[in-house]
Amino acid sequence: MIRKSSILITGAGGEVGSELIKVLSKQKNINIVTLDLHPLESEVSDYVNDKITGNILDDNLLEQINLEFEIKEIYHLAAVLSTRAELSPKIAHDVNINGTINMLELALKQSKTQNKKIKFFFPSSIAVYGVMDKKHSYTEEESLNPITIYGANKLYAEKLGIYYSKYYDQLSNNTSFIDFRSLRFPGLISAHTIPSGGTSDFIPEMWHNIKNNNSYECFVSENSRIPFLAMPDAIDAINTLMNAEKASSRIYNVTSFNPSAKEFFELIKKDYPKSTLTYNINDVRQKIVDSWPSNIDDSLARKDWGWMPKYDLNKTIDYLKG
Repeated sequence: MIRKSSILITGAGGEVGSELIKVLSKQKNINIVTLDLHPLESEVSDYVNDKITGNILDDNLLEQINLEFEIKEIYHLAAVLSTRAELSPKIAHDVNINGTINMLELALKQSKTQNKKIKFFFPSSIAVYGVMDKKHSYTEEESLNPITIYGANKLYAEKLGIYYSKYYDQLSNNTSFIDFRSLRFPGLISAHTIPSGGTSDFIPEMWHNIKNNNSYECFVSENSRIPFLAMPDAIDAINTLMNAEKASSRIYNVTSFNPSAKEFFELIKKDYPKSTLTYNINDVRQKIVDSWPSNIDDSLARKDWGWMPKYDLNKTIDYLKG
């Protein structure tokens, strides 16, 4: 059987996957395969050649994918996100760690049959940090002390990717053919997808609620501040990194702006003057947000592969308004 040359995207129905699919379908003349627990929405599925509904923990399904497709790149987006992960840490570990190992093993099998490197993209998060100084702008190597299972999973998955890329089966002197590349995303803001209830979603939730209902009850304090990135910039960062010829690191920070909850509301209130913002602070979620940096240093990405966000805060609000 002739295998179809393909790109594989897991978690394709999420907010990043649904936007990434549209971009990749226009840029790459290659079969797009998606794997998600749920069927894709019609506005996304039209861009996909082979849609697979299933679980990244299903070994038999992954073996079928391995046999049917010649995979050139894997975008491993499937994950249990932050809030749900805290409620179900064992499930989060199974999906976020064992699922990632399964995808790395699939990449390894593909690299051996093709005798070439397979590019593997993994979205990490500022949840890997656990900071003491909120005023400091953190580099990729600083203060990696997560206080959530989601952050711990992301940090461990980064290390797994580095291991599979550089050290896999090192006692046998075998060479790994996985080209692992990862971005540490800040909070992401999309005009097209509703926030999924993550702890970093207080800004995106505020936007969608103010736009649709003229009010929002914020679960963190007015001074809460973390870095953010508009979704078009997130997709561009993935695309640019995956096409970069040289990368000195496996892990990169990317960011654009970092308003506090109060500052963001004051900006959008100009367009929605009747809107109201109240606060009902969730102590646990506040503690999590307080453990993340107010800003991160993405100078390495700017230096290595020319990263530069196109959307500052004001342009992001224009993008959200459509």
